[in-house]
Amino acid sequence: MFESYQLLIISFAYFGLIFFIAIAAEKKWLPEKITQHPIIYTLSLGAYAGTWALFGALDLAQSNGYVFLAYYFSASALFMFSPLILQPLLTLSKTYQLHSLADLMSFRYHSKWVGIFTTCGIIISALPLMAIQINMLAESAVFLSHKNIYKNFGNSGETQHLISLTFCLGVIIFSIVFGSHQITKEKRHEGLIVATAFQSLLKLIFFITLGAAAIFMVFESPQELELWLLAQPGNLQQLNESLVSNNARTLTLIFFSATLAMPHMYHLAISENPSPRAVEIAGWSFPLYMMWMALPILPILWAGQAVGLEFPAHFFALAIGHLTEIPAFSIFAFICTLAAASASLIIITVALASMSMNHLFLPFYSLSKNNNVYYFLRNIKRGFMAAVMLLAYSVYIWVSTTPDLHNFGYASFTAAFQFLPGILAVLYWPRANKTGLLAGLLAGFTVWAATILLPFFSPDALGLMPILDQLFIFTGDNYWTAAAIMSIGFNMSFFGLISRLSSSHEEERYAAMVCSQDDLSRPPIRRLTLTSIDDFSLALEDAIGQNLAQREINKAIEKLKLSQQESRPFALRLLRRQIESNLSGLFGPTVARQIVTQYLPYHPKSEHSKKTDIGLMEHRLEKNNNNLSGLASELDSLRRYHRQTIEDLPIGICSLSEDDEVLLWNKTMQELTGIHSTTSLGSQLSTLSSPWSETLQTLLDAPEEHLHKEPLVINSQTRWFTLHKTGLQAQHASHNKTILLEEVTSTALLEQEVLHSERLASIGRLAAGVAHEIGNPVTGIACLAQNLKYDSDVPAIHDAAKDILEQTQRITRIVQSLVTFSHAGAHGKNQLHEIVDCYLCADDAVHLLSLEQKQLGENVVNDINPEHTINGDAQRILQVFINLIKNALDASGDDVKIHLQSMMLDSYIEISITDNGPGIAADIQEQIFDPFFTTKDPGEGTGLGLSVVYSIIEEHRGHIELISPTDTLTQRGCCFKLQLPKHSNTSAAL
Repeated sequence: MFESYQLLIISFAYFGLIFFIAIAAEKKWLPEKITQHPIIYTLSLGAYAGTWALFGALDLAQSNGYVFLAYYFSASALFMFSPLILQPLLTLSKTYQLHSLADLMSFRYHSKWVGIFTTCGIIISALPLMAIQINMLAESAVFLSHKNIYKNFGNSGETQHLISLTFCLGVIIFSIVFGSHQITKEKRHEGLIVATAFQSLLKLIFFITLGAAAIFMVFESPQELELWLLAQPGNLQQLNESLVSNNARTLTLIFFSATLAMPHMYHLAISENPSPRAVEIAGWSFPLYMMWMALPILPILWAGQAVGLEFPAHFFALAIGHLTEIPAFSIFAFICTLAAASASLIIITVALASMSMNHLFLPFYSLSKNNNVYYFLRNIKRGFMAAVMLLAYSVYIWVSTTPDLHNFGYASFTAAFQFLPGILAVLYWPRANKTGLLAGLLAGFTVWAATILLPFFSPDALGLMPILDQLFIFTGDNYWTAAAIMSIGFNMSFFGLISRLSSSHEEERYAAMVCSQDDLSRPPIRRLTLTSIDDFSLALEDAIGQNLAQREINKAIEKLKLSQQESRPFALRLLRRQIESNLSGLFGPTVARQIVTQYLPYHPKSEHSKKTDIGLMEHRLEKNNNNLSGLASELDSLRRYHRQTIEDLPIGICSLSEDDEVLLWNKTMQELTGIHSTTSLGSQLSTLSSPWSETLQTLLDAPEEHLHKEPLVINSQTRWFTLHKTGLQAQHASHNKTILLEEVTSTALLEQEVLHSERLASIGRLAAGVAHEIGNPVTGIACLAQNLKYDSDVPAIHDAAKDILEQTQRITRIVQSLVTFSHAGAHGKNQLHEIVDCYLCADDAVHLLSLEQKQLGENVVNDINPEHTINGDAQRILQVFINLIKNALDASGDDVKIHLQSMMLDSYIEISITDNGPGIAADIQEQIFDPFFTTKDPGEGTGLGLSVVYSIIEEHRGHIELISPTDTLTQRGCCFKLQLPKHSNTSAAL
């Protein structure tokens, strides 16, 4: 066989290789498409197949036949049914930074004592398995280096202990170098994972090679193996009977729970998971890996039995090289042992060190005493790594002289079995509480220690064997099987009964709803005593130091996409939860909860609030919608449909909590108020910009449920709004309020215009009456003036009488124009067929506008041909002239020159109204005929003048055209061309 120094060289070469691979991954020498590939994740899970899986399975196959497959099938089943357990746990871990089973249990049951008990229980469960790994490696080295392989390999105790100690030191060094630098767990330990994946691949290749050697070299061919089996009917009968034994069912359940609870598997499957896709791929690839690992077990076992090896079956794989006389196979077997033991021990050491630091040390240590928390935590973690490994070595020394050490593995797996009820309750039983869990674990571990652990060292310990033989009538079952059933039975009984009889704290009930897969949590709304991010920084500095506090706050702000000036209560609650999650990844959930509870406290009055935090529910549903399935997914789709309907309604909707925190702010509300939802949601009503905070608060305080046509000055413009309020009577929101906001500015302006028109109509009627009254005295004055020239021969009196007559004629003409304009007309067909003198209509318009502007006669030139008449309504055409001339005056000022012309066009009369003003901008020319469009200052125009002109021209079946500018050189001037149907008797001559 081999000399000790040869095996030592092989060991150092092997460790040097995995060190190099780990460094290559850490230094990015290997491309990320390899290190981040899901197959690397799957292969790293192969660390679960430690020396017990390779060599202990040989013992199990020899004694229990096909039952050994329970180990491989149970691990595979966990990944095949990952949507039920692994994926929900992965979601919880990523969301709340839970990187160990103790983190998960502490978070779910909201107790540091649960974390402490879980950590201690996991350490107790893992230590026997670690001792087996150490023992198997040491025995393998002694086995291969001893001259008399068949008889004396077990008589070298000192050499074996020296080999095991050297191996443990190597594991400690590797764990410290590659397992302690990622304190925050923000990234994977890539070097550690890639090295573990390489070891799993190497282990698989070499172990399959040993199986192939057993078939093709020991038996020479598969046919020879078959002939040997046919000659061994006892072996085949044992294999077949093992499938129906109670032992198989119990082992399947035990190995299943161990796959989930053992620290190295939880660490690899959850903490080092690169993406949800990796779990999906592992769902089929990891079972395939375990199947290939199981294939060589029976050929190797049968090879050892065929040649009559007299030592324990777990050494049969190491003997393949001797049986085939090929030393390379012995090296393969030794490397398999190295790979299996080192991979499992390194991951277990890293996982237990992190768990111990977070739950056995940090809860009892004040972090504020350290300036460099990261450096301190890294050193503490390294210390725990060394302590855990040395503790495992001590256990190995303690039990190494015990016969049949591999049965010690059953104690390890059965201890891990005790955590299965608590893990399942995390996801599927919200009623469970910490009191029931602790009682169940205490009962289970007590029975486990009394029935499995103590009898392992002293078969007559506590005299329990006879009792168990009477309680469990399982013919052919092992003693430990009955003990496992008893321990888990006591565990579940105490867990269920005490959870039913005891009550849970509110925080624990909320954590249960967060974790449960059958319930959607309804977080209570609570107010923080801190009101800004600066307050958060100052508070956390006292707990974890200035640098670390600022770093964690900035990391949380970046993840939530918040502003440094954020002050919204809802945003601060989100920030608090994110900080707790980040600190959980750094210190564990127990310490993180202690820090945020003490330094980022809720207001005492809201500590026991029953009100639901609707905003937080929405945030979590939006974030985790892809993880919902079944009825929950359908309900979420319905929620999204109704939410989108509310968002798209053409009326503003705002929902408020009982303490006036904004819960809903739809798109129309954003448009009407100019306040974006990212600013308003989660804010207090009083923090909204003016005038909305005052207006909405006025509505809430008013006894009425409506505010009609409330005028608000926004950006120096007056706008009108109608507001409605209502109370929301619904479960979990009995005191919430909803406000509806509708803009009625256009309606209010129209009403004002109508009122203005009514006033103008009243003034017109009054003017018509006054005109009639003025007409009589004016007529009398004219008569008297006419009589003066007959009553006197004085020339001066004749001249005065002439002047009086001219002025009375002017008054009469003005009065007649007022009377004519005051007649509204019926707009019927008869009126539209009247003969309208365009010249007189324009002249009347000028005279009417002259009453307001004295110099208008000098500014307007009426060159309309008096012979051009049209069919239409004279009063309506008069209004067209008044509106167009008035607009030209308003736009151009006193210096405007307005020119009115007409010309004949076939069956139309074209009238041009041209001014020399600034013209109308090209970008608004398409809008000038729209109702309420105006370029005048607020209060000076209604925007209806040109709209009325357009309507009148359309009524007359005419056409109106705008030309602006009229002077291309100066870019000034404006011309309106009116085309109206001419009267049939109109002369064609100009």
